[in-house]
Amino acid sequence: MKRLLDVSLETKINGILIGVMSLIIISLSVFYLYHSGSEYYDNARRLTLQSAKTISFMPSLVDGDDLSDNEKIQTLTNQYIFENDIDFVIVKNKEGIIMSHPDPEMIGTHEPFSNDARANIFGAYYTEETDKYIEPAILAIAPIYAGDEARQLSGVVKVGYFESKIIEKIMAKLSQLSFIVVVFIILSFFISRWFGKYIKSETLGYEPKEITMILKNRENIFSALDEGIVGADLSGRIIYLNGAARKYLDIPESADWHARNIRSYFGHDMDSVLQDSAPGIRYFETQLSDKEIIVIINDLYIKGELSGHVIILRDMTEMSELSNKLTIVESLFDDLRAQSHEYKNRLHLISGLLEMEKYTGIREVLNDEINNLDSYQNNLHGIQEDRVKALLIAKMNTAAEKRVKFRVDEESRMEDISDKVTINALITIISNLIDNAFDAVAGRKSSEIEFYTGWFDGWLEIAVKDNGSGISDTDKVFRKGYSTKNGGPGRGYGLYNVRNNVELLGGYIDINSREGKTIFTAEIPMTQERGEDDEDPYS
Repeated sequence: MKRLLDVSLETKINGILIGVMSLIIISLSVFYLYHSGSEYYDNARRLTLQSAKTISFMPSLVDGDDLSDNEKIQTLTNQYIFENDIDFVIVKNKEGIIMSHPDPEMIGTHEPFSNDARANIFGAYYTEETDKYIEPAILAIAPIYAGDEARQLSGVVKVGYFESKIIEKIMAKLSQLSFIVVVFIILSFFISRWFGKYIKSETLGYEPKEITMILKNRENIFSALDEGIVGADLSGRIIYLNGAARKYLDIPESADWHARNIRSYFGHDMDSVLQDSAPGIRYFETQLSDKEIIVIINDLYIKGELSGHVIILRDMTEMSELSNKLTIVESLFDDLRAQSHEYKNRLHLISGLLEMEKYTGIREVLNDEINNLDSYQNNLHGIQEDRVKALLIAKMNTAAEKRVKFRVDEESRMEDISDKVTINALITIISNLIDNAFDAVAGRKSSEIEFYTGWFDGWLEIAVKDNGSGISDTDKVFRKGYSTKNGGPGRGYGLYNVRNNVELLGGYIDINSREGKTIFTAEIPMTQERGEDDEDPYS
């Protein structure tokens, strides 16, 4: 049975449609034949009964004188048979003698009235089916009454209609219906073939099992994506939602999302992007569940007409963190390259002094380097976090190459931090604040940058001060892409990343700027506590 059902969709549709239509056509034909056959039998009963009544009321039979004349009665019945659609007439007198019969040999013989008791005794008019006369027939029986006033039963009339004639009519009707049934079945075959091909084209040639597998695979693939996928019609009503989109939009698994509108989650941002942008791929950034999300909108077309939108929700938090890490690594690489270049210059200097046998100069160069290392160690002795210490040393070398005076406050304190998220965010904050200070003092004759970090009642404070030209518009400085320098594309992301990472750690950042002095101060809640005797050197 399974092998029988394991056929193509088109074959199944053809089989079902042909079977159903054939069943309907044959059922209607059988019903029609049954109804026609019943009608033929009813007509035969009416015809024979009416004929029997008509003959029984003929004046020649009612007078009673002619019932003894066999030839006259036979002539009368033959004439009636000729003029009407009946097959035979039998007339008996009151003694039971047959006066007229289709078989001439039966004329004059006696037939008991037991066969005609209802008509002979009760004077009833009725029909019955019998096979006593020549072949099976429908027989109508009527009594013959003689006299005008005192009517007396003088005989019986029997009128017969052969059933074979009814069967011939039914067979003739059946042959007509058979032709019609065959035509309709052939027509239904072509209709089912066309309908099967149409359904197959609507399913893009895929079988139901293939469609089921495609849908399951699509759902599994979309569910495995970290990106949220949302399908919406032109009004914004959600028509599809994967698991990641549920998480970003904060829709519980048990909640019904079919009646929800995607525009309610993005408000004016989505409307303005759809109205102001040309058709195609559009995007904007927003915040969902404390995550930085980029929303990508693509148009959905069906048969060349715009029918909705596909919205992709991409979490940019991890990407931003990765970008920050790459920026830091690139910065450290540049700092190490600068440090390598600086030491190479010192080595060339020492090599030249050796050639000139200027040993006093060599001693002075080495003493300067030792003093610088001692200065680094003295300034960084309170910072226990090695990764931050390495970053500050790299920035010191960069400052030396840029001829910028960079100082780490001796009162700076930072304990070792084990949480990776926290230390990565802190490195991003410190690196970008110092790089921003380098940009601020670039081109000045006397460039100074100071760095401080310390603990205040469970809060970590990070402060960077420079003597640059100051920032006139402090409200815009943390916006993405905003920069006071004409550095071209790629600028304006440092302070934006600083603010995002500070907020990620639950802190806040403040800026105090005027001509010749700018201080960025970030306050971040930490589990470690600073001693009460520590003071903020920039307060």
